[in-house]
Amino acid sequence: MTDRRRCEDYKQVSGYVPVGLAREFKSICAREGVSQSDALEEMIREWLGKKAASNSSQLEQANRLITIADVVRANMTKLKRCGVKNLQALAKGEVLPTPGDFAIIMSSLAIPEEEQKMIWQKTFSSLNNDFGGVNECERSESPKPTGLEL
Repeated sequence: MTDRRRCEDYKQVSGYVPVGLAREFKSICAREGVSQSDALEEMIREWLGKKAASNSSQLEQANRLITIADVVRANMTKLKRCGVKNLQALAKGEVLPTPGDFAIIMSSLAIPEEEQKMIWQKTFSSLNNDFGGVNECERSESPKPTGLEL
């Protein structure tokens, strides 16, 4: 057996858990004849596997969600706790989120940056289609001075 304390392939992990949980863990390890390190390694591997599966299912869900409205509709309950305003209007596609709200939504749902870009682009491409295909550049071709320019 390798002495993990002196092996470069191993790193110490520490944390705090309730006393009762720590005692039960130590007792079960002793009763089963399993080292605490082996038990922790197994638990960490299982936990990481679950997280990876959860992240991939979120990625699959994000791939199905086309626009910001779709994302909000699918995650309304979770987003209600995040402080995003106008959730109902966002879900219906009546309004777009502010950049700050967009960031909160994407962060709360742990949507990767590439997926965020795709959702944003699809939202605006569907918006452009609603306006007869007029893009932002065409609408702002001849800006009128507002007097606020620097």
